[in-house]
Amino acid sequence: MTTPPLRPTVAQPTALRVTVTNANLQFVRHPMMVGHYRAMALTGSEYTLDSLIGGTMSTALRVGLYPDKPGTQQIFINTAANHDNPLQPPRPDAVIVVGLGEEGTLRATDLAATARQGVMAWAHRLMDADAKRTRPFELASALISSSGSGSNPGQSAQMIAIGVRDANVRLREAGWPLVDHLHFVELYLDRATDAWRGVQILAGASPGDFILSPFLQTGLGGLQRPLESSYRGSAFDLITAVTERDERGESMIGYTVDTRRARTELRAQATQLKLLRELTAVAAEGNVPDAQIGRSLFRLLVPLEMQPFLGGSDALVLELDRGTASIPWELLDTTASAGDRPGGEPWALRTKLLRRLRTEEFREQVQDANSDGHVLIIGEPRCDDPAFPRLPAARAEAQQIAQLFATRGTLGAGKLKPLICGPAATDVGPDARTVVNALLERDWRIIHIAGHGVPAVSKAEAARAASSDVMAGDPRGVVLSNGTYLGRREIGKMPVVPQLVFVNCCWTGVGDSDQLLHYHSRSRGERAQFAAGVAEELIAIGVRCVVVAGWAVEDVPAMTFSTNFYQGLLDGKRFIDCVHEARDAAWRKGGNTWAAYQCYGDPDWRFVPPAAGARLQPQSADQTYAGVASWRALLFALEAIAVESRYQGTDKARSRAHLQLLETRFRGEWGTIGAVAEAFGVAWAQLGDRRKAIDWYTSAVATNDSSASIKAMQELGNLRARVALEGVEAMRRAATASGDDSALPAAIDTARDEIHKVIAMLEQLVKLQPTIERESLCGSAWKRLAMLEAIAADASAELSAIEQMRRRYDRAESLARTAQHPELFYPALNRMAAELIVEASHIGWTGFDPAHVADVRASLERKIRDDPDFWSVVGVTELAVYEAVSGRTLASSLEIVLADYERLHQRVSAPWMWASVYDQSRWVLGKYVVRAHDAEDAAAAALLARLSNMATVI
Repeated sequence: MTTPPLRPTVAQPTALRVTVTNANLQFVRHPMMVGHYRAMALTGSEYTLDSLIGGTMSTALRVGLYPDKPGTQQIFINTAANHDNPLQPPRPDAVIVVGLGEEGTLRATDLAATARQGVMAWAHRLMDADAKRTRPFELASALISSSGSGSNPGQSAQMIAIGVRDANVRLREAGWPLVDHLHFVELYLDRATDAWRGVQILAGASPGDFILSPFLQTGLGGLQRPLESSYRGSAFDLITAVTERDERGESMIGYTVDTRRARTELRAQATQLKLLRELTAVAAEGNVPDAQIGRSLFRLLVPLEMQPFLGGSDALVLELDRGTASIPWELLDTTASAGDRPGGEPWALRTKLLRRLRTEEFREQVQDANSDGHVLIIGEPRCDDPAFPRLPAARAEAQQIAQLFATRGTLGAGKLKPLICGPAATDVGPDARTVVNALLERDWRIIHIAGHGVPAVSKAEAARAASSDVMAGDPRGVVLSNGTYLGRREIGKMPVVPQLVFVNCCWTGVGDSDQLLHYHSRSRGERAQFAAGVAEELIAIGVRCVVVAGWAVEDVPAMTFSTNFYQGLLDGKRFIDCVHEARDAAWRKGGNTWAAYQCYGDPDWRFVPPAAGARLQPQSADQTYAGVASWRALLFALEAIAVESRYQGTDKARSRAHLQLLETRFRGEWGTIGAVAEAFGVAWAQLGDRRKAIDWYTSAVATNDSSASIKAMQELGNLRARVALEGVEAMRRAATASGDDSALPAAIDTARDEIHKVIAMLEQLVKLQPTIERESLCGSAWKRLAMLEAIAADASAELSAIEQMRRRYDRAESLARTAQHPELFYPALNRMAAELIVEASHIGWTGFDPAHVADVRASLERKIRDDPDFWSVVGVTELAVYEAVSGRTLASSLEIVLADYERLHQRVSAPWMWASVYDQSRWVLGKYVVRAHDAEDAAAAALLARLSNMATVI
């Protein structure tokens, strides 16, 4: 009997540590786990992380290599450089994407299971990299599935924590490294608080399994709460309408509302079912448009408290089941009368409306057609039954669509297959064998069918039929030759699922008026139970987008709908936008054909995939800020603009437009509130408009309500000093260019007076309570005054200002040293620069305090180790320069210093960063050049010349 091999000894944490942090995802160092609902767009946390790791997630999604079912996962290693901080290691290390299925269908147990599988996949990746690894690892996670229907942040955190714990059990059995610390990262404070409370309850119930950090942690870039009361990562609202029965057995519609404004569940009694069926039948008559029927259906079907959600949405996905899919939702009218709206546009045109079918039968393993897939267009297939007339409009429609694909050049050679009947009266279309063979011969990305259609056989029809071959529930479908049909059985045989199927036939929609509100039937054999049609089977096998005609359509509007729809697809537009534009164009032709098209699918699917990293279409400013109804809500909006501009790399032009709108709309109402004025100041400062920021900060500190913080006065002083010096520097450059400096002395006097006022204000704050920041701000103001006096050529005043600068930075450094502040190096380097200028010329000066230099170097090294950036790395070289100048050894150190700068410039070449380094060095070394001689003088000049080149845009 052989002895089994021993597994490696693995560190065994006794309990899983859990921390919840309110922060921006871009500051997460650990591998980050997020979830993905089945969709062709990345939203929420996925979208943010994709931009951080270089777009590999969106690329994988486009080519079909992306997890979307519970229990599936994929790992994306972050190899992208952070262009804002190129010296920082990629953050996060990796992204672990776990599948969630269709939105609204994920159960809590499924979330725990899919999280468990994601953790195990990452542990496996670690073992692949280091088979001997035994040390535990840390993992971060978003609050997966917390913004959809039926879930919340607390429940999400609980289920993920349970999933990680269960993963540890299995990892321990395998001898693999375990998770010892789980970090939940959430942008919004209110949601992070809910998550922390959820884990607290879980830890209380299982104290041996979880150890929760005692407090919610605050990181960089966090926001207090979203503007809307309901948080959705998607750009559309989701309303579920499914059939139910009450305690008396009567049919009802159960609604679940999950919008960007609210989330709730409602119930409505479906009274007078016979009347409802009659109205539906009349509404479906394309030649009898009756706006009042739409309004009547709306009143019968939609509960009063839910009506604002339908009428107020700009993009809506309506999830239906077999009973509710038969309702012509597109015809519903949310207005009381036609006079209530200009132009008379129906609700489904004012709202971008799509459907989603909730199916209980579906293909477990779906293989989607990829971007190499072909396009099949079938126009008027052969039909031998004389009861079906010729369809010249179907031929013309198919020809027009084929022409669109052929002329746009979107498809490669041989990837378009038209099977279209000829125009002559004697021509016959493709027969059944040709159609079915074509359907199964290759992978089709798009299939378009225009012809006759027949619904499934009802009980009554089967009873009347003379032949025993006619059975109730026969699926039928698109009419073909020899009495055959293209139906669900044939479509179900396709091994690779198309991304879009458009069936432009009568009676192929999901259900009809006889199936209204039939309760949860799975049987396909009863007419009164849901009529299984072509569309249902397409959805069941996994087709992402389906367009079917629910009733007889008119020729001209039908042609208009289909051509406009495909034009939008070929322009690269989203499915929901193509449907909306096609409906609008068909509606303008008259009749009800525009509403006959039942459009099911993924709102964000595109035929022409967007480029990697392409941005989602953002909301308009009016949509974004529609919920700002109080000054406190305005604070959240302004905070979001400032934080996103600073940490998320948002489009500055768009942010400025949004900020300008808020300023115009709310200045008169709430601009005199100190906290509001301060928030405007912060936002404008982050967007780089210092003068507007000064105006708002000035208003903030002058308000009577005292709601502005003391920090507003600090920021006001800092900005005023900066702008005063910048104005003189700009005038000096202009004077040099023009040769006329007559206006410069007056400008210097004005700026000098302004900076002295700023210094007086800041020193009053220091007297109130000295802090590192306030002392540093005073030092910065004195530094700008010294630079101003240098322009004025007043050497005595310049040295006096530098001495004051040195004293202030020295005090800030002392406070930082006492508090063991991680960025002690900032005030210390500025103090050393001032000391070089003031003290280095004095006889007897022995140089910097070695202990202080050691503290600065240690501070820089900690910063580089924990959070490296350009300024900390260049600070190490600046420190070496200051030491060399202090010891009169710059010439002998020049080669090493230049090499350090060159290595950094190869990694970070941004001229604006090097311009700051050059300006500081020119200010310090300029004084040294005057005092130094021979080799030291030449070394300083050579160093400045090289830094000048680095700061120049080539």
